[in-house]
Amino acid sequence: MMNNPAHAERLLEDFPGHSYEQWHQAAEALLKGASFEKLLVSKTYENITIQPIYRREDIANLEHLKHWPGADSLVRGSHAHGFLKSGWEVSQELKAPTPAALNQIAHQGLHGGQSELNIALSCGQAECCKRGVVLDSAADVQTALAGVAVDAIATYWQSGPASVPVAAMVIAAAEALGVSPAQLRGGFENDPLGELVAKGKLRHSLKTRFDHMAALTDYAAKHAPQLHTLATKGDVYHNAGATATQELGYVIATLVCYIEEMKTRGLSPETVLPHIRIHLAVGSDYFMEISKIRAARWLWSKVAASYGVKDAPVHIHASTSKWNKTTYDAHTNMLRVTAEAFAAVVAGVDSLHIGPYDEIADSSDEFSRRIARNIHPILREECGLDRVIDPAGGSTYIEWLTDQIASKSWEIFQAIEAQGGMITCLENGSVQQAVQAVCQAKFQNIRRRKDKIVGSNMYPDTKGKKLAIRTPECQAGQTPSGPTPPPPAPAPVTASADAAMVEQAIAAAKMGATRVALAIATGLSNTQGAPSVTPLPARRAAEEYETLRDASAIFAETTGAAPAILQLNIGPSGRYRLRADWTASFFEAAGFAVDGSRDFSNIDEALSALRDSRSHIAVITSDDATYQTTVAPLATALKAARPAVTLLVAGAPGEHEAAWRAAGVDEFVNVRSNNYELNQQLLKIAGVL
Repeated sequence: MMNNPAHAERLLEDFPGHSYEQWHQAAEALLKGASFEKLLVSKTYENITIQPIYRREDIANLEHLKHWPGADSLVRGSHAHGFLKSGWEVSQELKAPTPAALNQIAHQGLHGGQSELNIALSCGQAECCKRGVVLDSAADVQTALAGVAVDAIATYWQSGPASVPVAAMVIAAAEALGVSPAQLRGGFENDPLGELVAKGKLRHSLKTRFDHMAALTDYAAKHAPQLHTLATKGDVYHNAGATATQELGYVIATLVCYIEEMKTRGLSPETVLPHIRIHLAVGSDYFMEISKIRAARWLWSKVAASYGVKDAPVHIHASTSKWNKTTYDAHTNMLRVTAEAFAAVVAGVDSLHIGPYDEIADSSDEFSRRIARNIHPILREECGLDRVIDPAGGSTYIEWLTDQIASKSWEIFQAIEAQGGMITCLENGSVQQAVQAVCQAKFQNIRRRKDKIVGSNMYPDTKGKKLAIRTPECQAGQTPSGPTPPPPAPAPVTASADAAMVEQAIAAAKMGATRVALAIATGLSNTQGAPSVTPLPARRAAEEYETLRDASAIFAETTGAAPAILQLNIGPSGRYRLRADWTASFFEAAGFAVDGSRDFSNIDEALSALRDSRSHIAVITSDDATYQTTVAPLATALKAARPAVTLLVAGAPGEHEAAWRAAGVDEFVNVRSNNYELNQQLLKIAGVL
C-alpha cells in the first residue's frame, strides 16, 4: 500500500504544507509573548547566528552541493568510495618509557583493533620526557617494532624537530625487517609553527626546521610516496580555547606558509601536497565539529586549486578534544569522546585518535586505552558508519553550517595573509591575542554556567575522586652517574635541504649511528636563530573549577571535614525541592558540603540548627510565596544570633532586595549569579582560600 502513488497522495492530504511564515507565527504564539530572537536564536563563538529551523531554501545556492565525493571541493570526502573501500585508521596515541614497553602496548593495541601506531616520542630532554619514548638508534626502533607487520599497518611518529634522524632510524629498521620505504605508511609529524606557538620557542631556527622538512619531503616523494612528512596541527589552537573557524584559518595559513617554504627549496606544490597531514581536534559541539572537518577539505581544495594542483586528496587526522575533559568525575570523559568520535567519523576523517578517559592525567593504562579503542568497532559494526558515503550529506543544517565555517575561516586566513603570513602573525602576537580573547569569553560563560560541564560546574559528583596525575621520574637529559660517556661517533652526513641528507642519514643509521650523532650531523646542534613568541598554552574548560575543588579537598584533609554550607529549608519540602537541589549543586561545584536534608517549620528551629552548625555560611531556601513573610524576620533573627554568619537567599529577590539586605541578607543565589566568583568568595569566607 505504501508504494501506491495514489495512496501516498491521500496521505499527503492529511498533512498539508505550511510556509515558514506560518511556522514562525505558530512558534511565537507558543512563546506567549517571550522574544523569539532571545529564546530560539543563538550566536556561536564563531559569530555564526543559529536559527531554530533550516529549510531547503537556505542551501539552494551553495556551491559544494553540486560536487561528488572525492571531487571538486572534497566536502563530501577525499575519496569517491568514502569508507566503503577502507575505513578510517584507528590511530591511538601510544606513550611508553622504553622501546620494550612501547612494543608491549603496541601489540595490545594491534590485538585490540588498532591499525596505525601513533607513537609519541621524547626529545631526550628532561622537560619533555613525559611525551613518550626515547629512541637512540635503529636497534631501539627494531625493539619497539618487534613482531609488528610494518608493511601491513601504518606507523606515525610524533618526531617534531628530530624528524630526519627518527625517519632515518625507522627506515633503517624497516629495511632490516625486510620492508622497503615504498611499503611504509604513516609518517613523521613535523609542525614547527604549531610547536612554536604551543611552547613559545623552538630549539632551532625556522630555516633549519624548513630545510629538514624539505629534505624529508623530497626523500618521500622519491622513495616513500605513502609517508606524510609535514603536519599542520589545529589541535594546538583548539585546546587553547580557539573557535572552529580560528582553528581552520590558522591551519590553512600554516599550510600555505609551508608550501611557500618548500617552493623556495625547489619542491613544487604538486610534490608537497600528498605528504601533508592535517591534524584537527574534535570538540563537544557535535554539528559544528562535523561541519568543521567537512569545511577543512573545502579550504584544502581551494588552496590546492590556487597552486594549480588537481585531484589532491587530503589526509585529515582527528583527535578528541582535551579542552573539555575533566579530572573530577572523569568517567564522563568516556561519553564526551564517544560523541566526538561519532562526529569525526560522520565527517569522514582518515585517521582518529580517541583519547582514554584519563588521558589528561597522563595515567592511561590498558583498561582506559581499550575502552577508548572499542568505540571504533561500535561506530563501524553497530552504527554502520563505514557503509555510508558522506553520512552528513543532505542535512540542511550541516550543509549550511559547513558553508558558514568555510567562509569565515577563509576570511581569517585572508586577514593573516594581508598581515604578512602566519609567521608574522605569530611573531606580532595577533593570533595568540585572538585565541585568548575567545578563551576568556568561554571562561566567563563557564563561570556563569551558560556553558555547562557535567561533573564540574554542573551536577558535580561530590563523592568521586580526582584522577591521579602521574609524574614518572625521568632520567632523560640528566647527567648520568659514573664516568662521562664519550661523545657519539660522527655520522657521515652532510646537512642539506634535499633527499641526499636523508639517504645519507639512513645509511649511517644502518651502520649504528645514534640519534644524537644524526642530530649533530644534520645540523640540529646549532641553536642560533631559534625563534620565540608569546606562547599559547593548552587550557581546559574545567580547570578553574578543579582548582576550587582541589582547595576544598586540601581543606578537608587538614581539618577533617569539607567546607560546609547550612541550607535552611523553610516549610514543606514539596514547595521548594527543585530549588533546594539546584542550590545545593550550585555550591557543590566548589567542593562545599551542603547540609540540606532537614526542613524547618519556624524561625526557632532554623536558629537552633544554625547555632549547632559549624558552618559560617547559610542559605535560606523556600518558595517565593513563603519568602514574602519569612525572609526578613528570619534574617534579622539569624544575624542577631550569629552576626558573623554569611547569609544568602536562594532565588531572585525582585523588589524585595533592599529590604532583605537591610534585614541581614548578604547575597542572593540564582541563575544570574556568577557561580565561580560567588563560590570563590564563599571559600575565602570559609577559610579555604
